[in-house]
Amino acid sequence: MRLPLRVIAPQPALVGLAVVAWVLAPSGCRKLLGGSEQTSMSDIEANLEQLIGVTKRGLDLQVSPRFLTFGPLPNGTPWNNPVAGGKTFEAQGQRITFKTGSDGLVRERYEARACPLREIWSCVELWATGRFGENDQIACVGLRLEKGTTIEKRKLDMRRADNCPFMTTAPGPAQQVVRGLEKAQLEHAARQEPDKYLNPQTE
Repeated sequence: MRLPLRVIAPQPALVGLAVVAWVLAPSGCRKLLGGSEQTSMSDIEANLEQLIGVTKRGLDLQVSPRFLTFGPLPNGTPWNNPVAGGKTFEAQGQRITFKTGSDGLVRERYEARACPLREIWSCVELWATGRFGENDQIACVGLRLEKGTTIEKRKLDMRRADNCPFMTTAPGPAQQVVRGLEKAQLEHAARQEPDKYLNPQTE
Protein backbone atom coordinates (compact mmCIF):
# COMPACT_ATOMS: atom_id res chain seq x y z
CA MET A 1 0.00 0.00 0.00
CA ARG A 2 1.51 3.31 -1.12
CA LEU A 3 1.43 6.14 1.39
CA PRO A 4 0.07 9.46 0.12
CA LEU A 5 2.71 12.16 -0.64
CA ARG A 6 2.56 14.91 1.91
CA VAL A 7 3.88 18.41 1.14
CA ILE A 8 5.07 20.27 4.23
CA ALA A 9 4.83 24.04 3.94
CA PRO A 10 7.80 25.96 5.39
CA GLN A 11 7.13 27.36 8.83
CA PRO A 12 7.53 31.16 9.18
CA ALA A 13 9.92 30.73 12.14
CA LEU A 14 12.23 28.45 10.13
CA VAL A 15 12.29 30.88 7.20
CA GLY A 16 13.28 33.69 9.56
CA LEU A 17 16.15 31.63 11.00
CA ALA A 18 17.44 30.85 7.50
CA VAL A 19 17.52 34.54 6.58
CA VAL A 20 19.39 35.44 9.78
CA ALA A 21 21.92 32.64 9.16
CA TRP A 22 22.57 33.92 5.62
CA VAL A 23 23.11 37.52 6.79
CA LEU A 24 25.55 36.41 9.51
CA ALA A 25 27.47 34.09 7.20
CA PRO A 26 31.27 34.63 7.01
CA SER A 27 32.53 37.24 4.56
CA GLY A 28 34.04 34.51 2.40
CA CYS A 29 30.53 33.33 1.51
CA ARG A 30 29.38 36.87 0.70
CA LYS A 31 32.28 37.30 -1.74
CA LEU A 32 30.66 34.65 -3.94
CA LEU A 33 27.70 36.97 -4.33
CA GLY A 34 29.80 39.77 -5.83
CA GLY A 35 31.10 41.70 -2.78
CA SER A 36 34.82 42.48 -2.48
CA GLU A 37 37.08 43.80 0.26
CA GLN A 38 39.72 44.78 -2.31
CA THR A 39 39.82 48.41 -3.45
CA SER A 40 38.57 48.68 -7.03
CA MET A 41 41.11 49.61 -9.70
CA SER A 42 39.15 52.77 -10.50
CA ASP A 43 39.44 53.86 -6.85
CA ILE A 44 43.16 53.05 -6.81
CA GLU A 45 43.59 55.24 -9.89
CA ALA A 46 41.59 58.01 -8.17
CA ASN A 47 43.93 57.75 -5.16
CA LEU A 48 46.93 58.18 -7.46
CA GLU A 49 45.30 61.17 -9.15
CA GLN A 50 44.87 63.03 -5.86
CA LEU A 51 48.62 62.68 -5.24
CA ILE A 52 49.49 64.63 -8.39
CA GLY A 53 48.93 67.98 -6.68
CA VAL A 54 51.22 66.97 -3.81
CA THR A 55 54.13 66.13 -6.10
CA LYS A 56 53.66 69.28 -8.22
CA ARG A 57 53.94 71.61 -5.22
CA GLY A 58 57.72 71.41 -5.47
CA LEU A 59 57.63 73.07 -8.89
CA ASP A 60 56.88 76.35 -7.09
CA LEU A 61 60.13 76.23 -5.10
CA GLN A 62 62.54 79.11 -5.69
CA VAL A 63 65.56 76.88 -5.14
CA SER A 64 65.72 73.99 -7.61
CA PRO A 65 62.05 73.73 -8.69
CA ARG A 66 61.24 70.03 -8.97
CA PHE A 67 58.62 67.40 -8.32
CA LEU A 68 58.34 66.32 -4.68
CA THR A 69 58.69 62.70 -3.59
CA PHE A 70 57.21 61.03 -0.52
CA GLY A 71 56.07 57.76 0.88
CA PRO A 72 55.20 55.15 1.51
CA LEU A 73 51.64 55.85 2.66
CA PRO A 74 50.73 53.90 4.73
CA ASN A 75 54.09 52.60 5.87
CA GLY A 76 55.03 48.93 5.94
CA THR A 77 53.05 46.29 4.04
CA PRO A 78 49.34 47.24 4.22
CA TRP A 79 48.45 44.32 1.90
CA ASN A 80 49.29 42.10 4.90
CA ASN A 81 48.31 44.53 7.68
CA PRO A 82 45.45 46.76 6.42
CA VAL A 83 45.02 50.25 7.85
CA ALA A 84 41.74 51.95 8.74
CA GLY A 85 40.55 53.97 5.75
CA GLY A 86 39.26 56.82 7.89
CA LYS A 87 42.84 57.68 8.84
CA THR A 88 44.24 60.86 7.29
CA PHE A 89 47.76 60.62 5.93
CA GLU A 90 50.13 63.53 5.37
CA ALA A 91 52.54 64.09 2.49
CA GLN A 92 54.55 67.29 2.02
CA GLY A 93 52.26 69.14 4.44
CA GLN A 94 49.06 68.10 2.64
CA ARG A 95 46.42 65.80 4.18
CA ILE A 96 45.18 62.82 2.17
CA THR A 97 42.34 60.32 2.68
CA PHE A 98 42.36 57.26 0.43
CA LYS A 99 39.38 55.48 -1.12
CA THR A 100 39.08 51.91 0.20
CA GLY A 101 37.43 48.55 -0.40
CA SER A 102 34.03 47.60 0.98
CA ASP A 103 35.44 46.94 4.45
CA GLY A 104 36.84 50.48 4.78
CA LEU A 105 40.49 49.37 4.98
CA VAL A 106 43.51 50.55 2.98
CA ARG A 107 45.36 47.56 1.54
CA GLU A 108 47.58 49.41 -0.90
CA ARG A 109 50.78 51.39 -0.44
CA TYR A 110 51.19 54.73 -2.25
CA GLU A 111 54.41 56.60 -2.94
CA ALA A 112 56.08 59.10 -5.28
CA ARG A 113 59.56 58.36 -6.61
CA ALA A 114 61.95 59.97 -9.02
CA CYS A 115 61.87 58.40 -12.49
CA PRO A 116 64.80 56.01 -12.98
CA LEU A 117 67.81 57.73 -14.56
CA ARG A 118 65.96 61.03 -14.88
CA GLU A 119 66.30 64.36 -13.07
CA ILE A 120 63.69 64.83 -10.39
CA TRP A 121 62.89 68.32 -11.66
CA SER A 122 61.69 66.81 -14.94
CA CYS A 123 60.03 63.49 -14.07
CA VAL A 124 58.34 61.65 -11.19
CA GLU A 125 56.37 58.42 -10.83
CA LEU A 126 53.39 57.75 -8.54
CA TRP A 127 52.92 54.12 -7.54
CA ALA A 128 50.25 52.02 -5.82
CA THR A 129 51.30 48.55 -4.63
CA GLY A 130 48.98 45.83 -3.35
CA ARG A 131 47.58 42.34 -3.91
CA PHE A 132 45.77 43.10 -7.14
CA GLY A 133 47.89 40.94 -9.41
CA GLU A 134 46.83 37.55 -10.75
CA ASN A 135 45.87 35.12 -7.94
CA ASP A 136 46.19 37.94 -5.37
CA GLN A 137 49.91 38.31 -6.07
CA ILE A 138 51.60 41.60 -5.12
CA ALA A 139 51.71 43.97 -8.08
CA CYS A 140 51.88 47.72 -8.71
CA VAL A 141 50.34 50.28 -11.05
CA GLY A 142 51.39 53.87 -11.54
CA LEU A 143 51.39 57.25 -13.24
CA ARG A 144 54.35 59.12 -14.71
CA LEU A 145 54.46 62.93 -14.75
CA GLU A 146 56.92 64.63 -17.11
CA LYS A 147 57.57 68.34 -17.21
CA GLY A 148 57.86 70.14 -20.51
CA THR A 149 55.90 73.18 -21.63
CA THR A 150 53.05 71.46 -19.77
CA ILE A 151 52.85 68.50 -17.37
CA GLU A 152 52.31 65.31 -19.34
CA LYS A 153 50.63 62.42 -17.52
CA ARG A 154 51.12 58.83 -18.66
CA LYS A 155 49.63 55.66 -17.21
CA LEU A 156 52.16 52.94 -16.30
CA ASP A 157 51.18 49.32 -16.89
CA MET A 158 50.81 46.87 -14.03
CA ARG A 159 54.08 45.27 -12.90
CA ARG A 160 54.87 42.17 -10.89
CA ALA A 161 56.36 42.53 -7.40
CA ASP A 162 59.97 42.08 -8.48
CA ASN A 163 59.64 45.14 -10.73
CA CYS A 164 57.79 47.33 -8.23
CA PRO A 165 59.57 50.28 -6.56
CA PHE A 166 58.70 49.13 -3.02
CA MET A 167 61.48 46.54 -3.44
CA THR A 168 63.98 49.40 -3.09
CA THR A 169 63.76 51.53 0.03
CA ALA A 170 66.73 53.88 -0.48
CA PRO A 171 66.31 57.14 -2.46
CA GLY A 172 67.22 56.80 -6.11
CA PRO A 173 70.39 58.33 -7.61
CA ALA A 174 68.45 61.32 -8.97
CA GLN A 175 67.10 62.16 -5.50
CA GLN A 176 70.57 61.90 -3.96
CA VAL A 177 72.06 64.19 -6.62
CA VAL A 178 69.31 66.79 -6.21
CA ARG A 179 69.62 66.81 -2.44
CA GLY A 180 73.39 67.28 -2.75
CA LEU A 181 72.95 70.17 -5.21
CA GLU A 182 70.35 71.88 -3.03
CA LYS A 183 72.54 71.57 0.04
CA ALA A 184 75.50 73.07 -1.83
CA GLN A 185 73.33 75.94 -3.17
CA LEU A 186 71.96 76.77 0.27
CA GLU A 187 75.41 76.67 1.87
CA HIS A 188 76.79 78.90 -0.90
CA ALA A 189 73.94 81.41 -0.44
CA ALA A 190 74.51 81.49 3.33
CA ARG A 191 78.20 82.34 2.84
CA GLN A 192 77.54 85.20 0.45
CA GLU A 193 78.05 88.75 1.76
CA PRO A 194 77.05 91.88 -0.16
CA ASP A 195 79.91 93.68 -1.89
CA LYS A 196 80.42 96.91 0.02
CA TYR A 197 81.25 98.75 -3.22
CA LEU A 198 78.01 97.63 -4.89
CA ASN A 199 75.74 98.01 -1.86
CA PRO A 200 74.14 101.50 -1.91
CA GLN A 201 73.45 101.27 1.83
CA THR A 202 77.17 101.16 2.58
CA GLU A 203 78.99 104.48 2.97
